[in-house]
Amino acid sequence: MTGEGGKVMKRYAVLWMVALLVGGLVACGGPEERKEKYRLRAQDYFQQGDYAKARVELRNVLQIDPKDVDAYLLYAQVEEKERNYRNAAGAYQQVIELSPGHDRAMVKLAKYYLEFRALEQAGKLADQLLTGRPEHAQARAIKIAIVALGGNLNGAVTQAEQLVTDAPTEIDAVLLMASLYTSTQRPAEAMPHLRRALGANPSNLELLDAVATTSMKLGKLADAESTFEQIAKLEPTILSHRLRQVAFYDQQQQYDKAEAILQEAIRLNPEDEQRRMAQVDYIARRRGVEQAEAVLQQAKKELPHAGKLWFALGRLYESTKRGDKAREVYRDIQKEFAGKPEASEAQVKLAGMDWGAGKTEDAERQIEAVLKDNPRSTDALMLRGQIALKRGKGQDAVLDFRSILKDQPELVEGHVLLARAYLLTGEQSLARESLDRAVALKPSMTEAHTLLVGLDAAAGQLKEAKQRLDLLITQDPNNVALLGMQFQLQLQEKDWGKSHDTLKQLRRAGANEALASLAEGHVALGQQQWDAAESAYNKAAQQHPTAPEPLLALVQLDMRRGRPVHAQKRLEGVLAKFPDHPYADGFLGELLLTKGDPASAVAHFEAATRLNPKWTTPWVHLARARFGQKQVGEGDAALLKGLEANPKHEQLRLMLALSLTAQRRHDEAITQYETVLKHAPGSLLAANNLAVALVDHKGDAQSLERALALSRGFESQKPNPYLLDTLGWAYYKSGNGVDAVRILQKATTLVPEHPILNYHLGSAYAKAGQRAEAVAHLKKALASSTVFDWTDTAKTLLGEVS
Repeated sequence: MTGEGGKVMKRYAVLWMVALLVGGLVACGGPEERKEKYRLRAQDYFQQGDYAKARVELRNVLQIDPKDVDAYLLYAQVEEKERNYRNAAGAYQQVIELSPGHDRAMVKLAKYYLEFRALEQAGKLADQLLTGRPEHAQARAIKIAIVALGGNLNGAVTQAEQLVTDAPTEIDAVLLMASLYTSTQRPAEAMPHLRRALGANPSNLELLDAVATTSMKLGKLADAESTFEQIAKLEPTILSHRLRQVAFYDQQQQYDKAEAILQEAIRLNPEDEQRRMAQVDYIARRRGVEQAEAVLQQAKKELPHAGKLWFALGRLYESTKRGDKAREVYRDIQKEFAGKPEASEAQVKLAGMDWGAGKTEDAERQIEAVLKDNPRSTDALMLRGQIALKRGKGQDAVLDFRSILKDQPELVEGHVLLARAYLLTGEQSLARESLDRAVALKPSMTEAHTLLVGLDAAAGQLKEAKQRLDLLITQDPNNVALLGMQFQLQLQEKDWGKSHDTLKQLRRAGANEALASLAEGHVALGQQQWDAAESAYNKAAQQHPTAPEPLLALVQLDMRRGRPVHAQKRLEGVLAKFPDHPYADGFLGELLLTKGDPASAVAHFEAATRLNPKWTTPWVHLARARFGQKQVGEGDAALLKGLEANPKHEQLRLMLALSLTAQRRHDEAITQYETVLKHAPGSLLAANNLAVALVDHKGDAQSLERALALSRGFESQKPNPYLLDTLGWAYYKSGNGVDAVRILQKATTLVPEHPILNYHLGSAYAKAGQRAEAVAHLKKALASSTVFDWTDTAKTLLGEVS
């Protein structure tokens, strides 16, 4: 990403500038007079905290003079205040292009590069600042931050200590020092530096924020409270400052004070929907949904045209399982906001509810209705893409999310969803690009970072995965999910010491104790400390006696130690103590299979399916055991019963379809394959087998067309001879000899001696009039000692072409 940083920023700067200059106003007077008037208005609005109006006035300035450096500089500050950091960075880039060497803009842009992890670009700007000015404190701070982000915290601390000695009140230097002390668990050492810098810069919001945060870490709550109040007084119109106060009071369980802050925020700007929404969210969390509903209804009365409040009420009803009331709200929105975007959004909400209720056709009809009126509706495309993701249709999801991002390239959620779609299609590099864009737009996007950790780990880039994960955990040290990922990486590297430390941290963070004990057992197992592993697994089993994981871990440990008899006695002991244990019968059945006792195993599988019918593994084993005993009817019956309890389970239905095919009950098998694809559209096995059945056992034009639709995508998959054979044979049966030969050649190249593939290719050559090639491949097909359904047909064809 770092190599692309400059190009990305320049692109954003150019696009941003074009957007900025569109739609300016025309006023009386000469250009310079009007420009100065607009500038003064912008400055006034900025001081008042009315950033939307300040932005309009700055656009007017830049329409008159597109090269006004000061206007771009103030515009960047407006975007910063509204947390549009990407736009702010683009504005600073424009300042530098208009005024090369602009100190403030270069420092600001370099700091954004640090946030975006474009370290190379940040370093280049810092080097330019230091050229001829080696004492430049802000540039030195940027260079030290790069050292820290590179993983050398101790080296960064040493350099930062020297920097604050040289520049004790320089804001960036002190903030960096405080951050490094906090990262190395030394917050008390940060406070003197912060206080000294604050004495020289008493109104600096970044310093005040650092003082408040550090005070909280040190337990100095009164200091933190007064500092948060000071920040709010300095910028009374900024909602985020009020929300920081709310979070502080909430953490101290001073809920009345938190609510009072929200009331004051609404009093200052009663028309602001965001403030109303913040109040409702807090009331719902702390006072309950009934009070939140009352507050929301009142807000809706006071602001009847505020669509966000209507949608919030609908979401509240959805979250409390009051679907009928939610639908009523969304229908009311359609009436109240007819012809407006809110009406379309409400229809998408209704479609989402239909999808969730299993009314697939209704949902899709509503989505398509919205897209017919507005093919670029973000809400409709988003829902359709998410549905495609859940269905496993990665390519469809990719198309929808790319359409959204074409119109809204800075929609972070869109980039993350696009990455998930690319992961579904197996395009890892494109998924990484999308996640990198998401992180660049929103560096704090934990979901994107977490997916990148997974990609790094899957690619064997464990060092990169650990560095990324370390940064996330530094920001959120009690995040159980992140700590769990760190633990897994450490296990993978067999770093037992660090895995022990992480396990302690997981327990402190409130991880499930049974899972922690299980993890402790895994660490001991990795070191072949059998007794310690058994002790930890036993502890987990005692904490959750009916959970499958601890019991399975104990059985597998017994088997690894060469103690199958001990494992069997353990399971029998569990069943004696817990006769209705939901998993013990299934595990015992598997163990008995490994001992060559299928008859006894079947009895336990039957018990497992009775006690825990949603657990599909015993159904699979039971059916296989029946088939192994040539009891086809009983095997099919087991699969049908399993599907009654698990109608969407792919493996059970595929097993049934294969059994029906073997019995030549092809129409029934086709029905089962179609059902699999309804629930799992990405199932290659179902698509392949269904296409084969349609070609070989139906053969009509409609069936052949369906077979081609199912198999065309096989050519773009990783080369698989059997999938390619299905596609080639479908082309052959459909009369497309050219494509049939081309595809079947590819398939046969991968498995040159396979009789079926040679028969298919020989048939295609014969139809194409390539007699010599047909003879060669038909002879190969008939060289097999196995007699196939097509053997006589192949002999006849060979006689015709010889």
